[in-house]
Amino acid sequence: MFIVLISSRKKLISILFLILICGAFLFKNNLRKYFYGVKPNVMFLQEDLGGYTRDKVKEVVATKFERWEITPVDALYDPHSNHIVPELWGYEVNIQDTVDKIMEAPKGGSILPVYNPVFPDVTVEDYPSAIIAQGNPEKKQVSFMINVAWGTEHVLPMLEILSAERCYATFFLVGKWAKQNVNLVDEINVRGNLLGNHGHTDSVVYTELSKEEIENGLKEVNDIVYAVTGKIPVYFTPHKGEYNDLVLEVASRQGIRTVLWSLDTVDWDNPGVEKMKAKIIDNLHGGAIILMHPTAETVTFIKDIIPIIKNKGYNIVTINELLSPHYPPDKRE
Repeated sequence: MFIVLISSRKKLISILFLILICGAFLFKNNLRKYFYGVKPNVMFLQEDLGGYTRDKVKEVVATKFERWEITPVDALYDPHSNHIVPELWGYEVNIQDTVDKIMEAPKGGSILPVYNPVFPDVTVEDYPSAIIAQGNPEKKQVSFMINVAWGTEHVLPMLEILSAERCYATFFLVGKWAKQNVNLVDEINVRGNLLGNHGHTDSVVYTELSKEEIENGLKEVNDIVYAVTGKIPVYFTPHKGEYNDLVLEVASRQGIRTVLWSLDTVDWDNPGVEKMKAKIIDNLHGGAIILMHPTAETVTFIKDIIPIIKNKGYNIVTINELLSPHYPPDKRE
């Protein structure tokens, strides 16, 4: 009994010792955080704060950002066309977290402000069956919408160009094509591109189908993509851009947003690369969704147009990123 008591006491002492060590470590870190100066050459927005006390850092950050805010932008819904332009979050600087980040920064660190989102009053989620044909025009981003039902031999060359340019597109797949080309479906995915739903067949438009046929068609495509990639498409673009209220309603009830485009290369008609380039360059805008297909001319077109788009200050992103309301200040520069 005496031996057991001694053993228990030793365990208790060991536990208390560990608690004291941890407490001392945390206390030391808090001392460093609140009383020690900023480490040498820590830059905050091109200002060297090395050696500043916590109070001085807080003063610097508050002076710059206490009344600073980016106002959120509501989604813009047009009831006549049932189109909606996505919202953008606003932002304000979290002064406390920004100060903490500066105080904890390593020697020579470069620190950006910590932003808190400010949410808009109206969002695309308020209109689940509304059509999106572009991103918010305030975003210096554009998306390539590549609809694939044919032109298989051109898909890989397009992927190679996108990868070389570190750009990402959204490929909307017809179910019949996807089922016959699972290796390419996988390749599109592993290269970081987004996969969308273009219906199970390009032989009919969905406005001619019943509710059950639309449901089954959309599900068929999503099942194929999921089986290959483990991801479920959340965007749908209809064959020939034709839709009705039933198509929109059925898609939205499956958690799928119907997406169209704001610029069309009309590449299926082989208009010539120069004509395609001129059309896109002359009408390029923030939030543009550029429609194209896998054709021989389109391969040359994207190789030529990507550097031009970049030189105009736009990033080429997936539709998922284009439609995201998250667009913090560091991405807007």
